[in-house]
Amino acid sequence: MKSKHELIRHIDSLGIKYEFGVRSDFIGFPVRPLIIVYPRDENDVVDIVKIANEFHVPIVPWGAGTSLTGAVSCDGCVLIDMRGMNKILEVNTVDWYVRVQPGVVLDDLNRELNKHGFFFPPDPASHYMCTVGGIIATDAGGMRAVKYGTVKDWVLALKVVLPSGDVVKVGEALRKNRAGYDLVHLFVGSEGTLGIITEAWLRIMPLPRKQLRAFIIYLSNMESLARFVYEVRSRGIIPEFMEYMDYYSVKAVNEVFNSGLKETDGGLVFTMVEDDYSHELMNIALHVGEVHELLGNDINRMYGYRSRAGEAIKAVYGNFYSEDITVPISRLAEAIVRLREVSVKYGRPMPILAHIGDGNMHPHILFKPGEEKIAQEIYDEVARIAIELGGTISGEHGIGLQKKSLLYEQYARRGNIATLDLMRSIKRLIDPNNLMNPNKFIDQ
Repeated sequence: MKSKHELIRHIDSLGIKYEFGVRSDFIGFPVRPLIIVYPRDENDVVDIVKIANEFHVPIVPWGAGTSLTGAVSCDGCVLIDMRGMNKILEVNTVDWYVRVQPGVVLDDLNRELNKHGFFFPPDPASHYMCTVGGIIATDAGGMRAVKYGTVKDWVLALKVVLPSGDVVKVGEALRKNRAGYDLVHLFVGSEGTLGIITEAWLRIMPLPRKQLRAFIIYLSNMESLARFVYEVRSRGIIPEFMEYMDYYSVKAVNEVFNSGLKETDGGLVFTMVEDDYSHELMNIALHVGEVHELLGNDINRMYGYRSRAGEAIKAVYGNFYSEDITVPISRLAEAIVRLREVSVKYGRPMPILAHIGDGNMHPHILFKPGEEKIAQEIYDEVARIAIELGGTISGEHGIGLQKKSLLYEQYARRGNIATLDLMRSIKRLIDPNNLMNPNKFIDQ
């Protein structure tokens, strides 16, 4: 067996920046690589992957470390930090796409697109730090998903370095393309288990021209939350986003950011709609709570509070696991009741953030050092609520390490174990040595 020191010497000979150290993701899952390397371009990625293959050392790509499920956790891997590959290569305002490298930060991408009158709709809460490669690898969602969908709906084509070191391009920079199997969406959401994205062609949209109006609805209780969402959906109102923050989340945001939000038992809904929908939405909202319209910079401030609410929860309450369940809107009321029951059962608050317009909820499982086991039990119990209500254990955060067994439970519940076997077959075909971000999703 070749020594790890020899592997390091091979990487050193490439002239690529590297270092040694440990990291952790946003939740705190450990990342203890053998070496951290910083490729400058696709050729560097190919060389690193080939060396890692030669030495049979696991390979894990790193974007910004905002994973919430242990998707980048590793021991003794070659950690490939993609942030140096951060060029916006082309903005095409006729064919409506942008071509980028994976290390581009999402906010930087939209700042550039805004200069041309365009934007890239998906907006995960970590938009100010997450990278394009990371959001593609996890099929991130965010606040605008209720109207625009998740990242998978906006990826046209990809260049990917496979575990063998070979480079493939999948897809075309076209809105319509039926030439062969849809391999683009095989890699979107694969969490780095099938290859490393080195270039992406993304759909873009012109900035909205219709006037948008933003509102905060303070709810007297959580029961009214489901009624509000039902009514909005049943009337065909399409919000730009519809976000929920419960009492504990609002309290944390007030404490950390001095935001001055009202702390009500039911929490608040932050939503934005086109002016055509605004009067109808206000009439619905007035039946469930206290309505305030936001203007000017107050909209951006509130958007920032919601985006960084997870940071506030961490600062105020300490360690947490962030759940990511999605349930059908028709089962939302049941889900809310059952989440409250779990909170009461374990005698601890469970701050909830939610992209409530599409039924995607993020209950935060709080724990102190040494309570990881009980926290995981609560986490699993919350996930099973989604499974039992016909939902899913992950709407946008992915599977990583933390939800592998839950993924099996969801597929078993639906009588769909054959699909997991198909996933294993795909993994074995593309990564026969099981080196690309191993032990995530499913065991090979």
